Amino acid sequence: MVLEEDVLKKISPTPERRKAIQRSVNSLLARTREEADKEGLGLNVTLVGSVAKDTFLREPDIDIFILFPETVSRDRLEAVGLAIGKRILSVHEERYAEHPYVHGEWDGLEVDLVPCYHISDTALLRSAVDRTPFHTKYVQSHLSEVQKGEVRLLKQFAKGIGVYGAEAKVQGFSGYLLELLVMKYGTFKKVLEASTGWNRGTALSLDKKGTKKFDEPFIFYDPVDNKRNVASALSPNCLALFIFAARAYLKGPSELFFFPRQREPLGLKLIRSMLDERRSGLLLVRMERPALIDDNLYPQVRRSLDGLCALLASHDFRVIDRAYHVAEDLSFVLELEELVLSRGRRHSGPPAWIENASSFLERWGNEGLSRPFLEDGHWIVVAPRDYTAADGLVRARLSTAALGSDIRKQMSAKVLMGAEVLTEENRPLLSALLDKRMNWEV
Repeated sequence: MVLEEDVLKKISPTPERRKAIQRSVNSLLARTREEADKEGLGLNVTLVGSVAKDTFLREPDIDIFILFPETVSRDRLEAVGLAIGKRILSVHEERYAEHPYVHGEWDGLEVDLVPCYHISDTALLRSAVDRTPFHTKYVQSHLSEVQKGEVRLLKQFAKGIGVYGAEAKVQGFSGYLLELLVMKYGTFKKVLEASTGWNRGTALSLDKKGTKKFDEPFIFYDPVDNKRNVASALSPNCLALFIFAARAYLKGPSELFFFPRQREPLGLKLIRSMLDERRSGLLLVRMERPALIDDNLYPQVRRSLDGLCALLASHDFRVIDRAYHVAEDLSFVLELEELVLSRGRRHSGPPAWIENASSFLERWGNEGLSRPFLEDGHWIVVAPRDYTAADGLVRARLSTAALGSDIRKQMSAKVLMGAEVLTEENRPLLSALLDKRMNWEV
């Protein structure tokens, strides 16, 4: 298809860019080997990831692994690995996967310098990242030259629709998973066509299907370790979005699936109009952002949003929709059917004929907003609510909500409700809640 040929030209590295990247890789490899040799531990250095597999888009990350002998302790591996990385990258930060590694820049490209164990077989894994060199070698030996372009198309498609990346922020398709999908189905187009038949629980493999059962939305058995699900990070929503986008693209191909327009926050006038039509109410909770890397932060953000919804639901506030926004602080917005509830609520008691019914009558005869009355043989009372306003509930009971552990430590929160939420500052957050257009529809 001409469209896909045009997209491939835009996303593939030019010969000049490819040479420049290779020069940067070669110089970084040489420097890393020089620093690794200084340790006298018999370390090996290897290039992994999309650059090594030649499936990268125009501006790739460079992934260099420092392979340690299995005789080296885990603590020593971590300490030496970090020390090497910090000596090489003058501007750097520590990041953490299963163990720490160094992230920084080299010749304008983002770089990860990661220590791992030099193992001969994936059955001898000492840490999860030990598999990565095996993944690189597998793709290098099984992916054809033509299929490298198909992988690039699939990566750009996933990126365009918003599901590219297995990191916690996205919960989408890793580059390795997309490479395996092209190996299985042959082309970008055939992956999309096949996906229209996927559903929750679909299990795929290349060679021998693994025997281990996974309770995850989508399963692709790792060809270098069939006890592992390559798609373990994929969320139900990202799986569903990929399938929906594939169907939409096959029905009406467009470059917008690959290169969507920039999404701008909705205007306040439009936001007010949408909310007026719905006649619902907004509750906003803003908290300090803990000093965490994204892979640790985003699971806690989602857990905290669930916890706020559960707190509201436990006091009869019905949540229609919710969203979050991560910036210098954390903002949560919840759309409620009602922001203020009646003072009284219906409270059902025991059947009148059981012995302890008297304790119900004794309590609610004093505390109820009505006298207990009989309905179908059961005592009923109109009981007072502890909290009638959603903002008052959150202010009073936020400490009891099931928040992320590090977010819970930042217990100072700003709580806004109703019209006071509708400010210029909150447009990105409100747009995250109200703008339901797909990326290619913007």
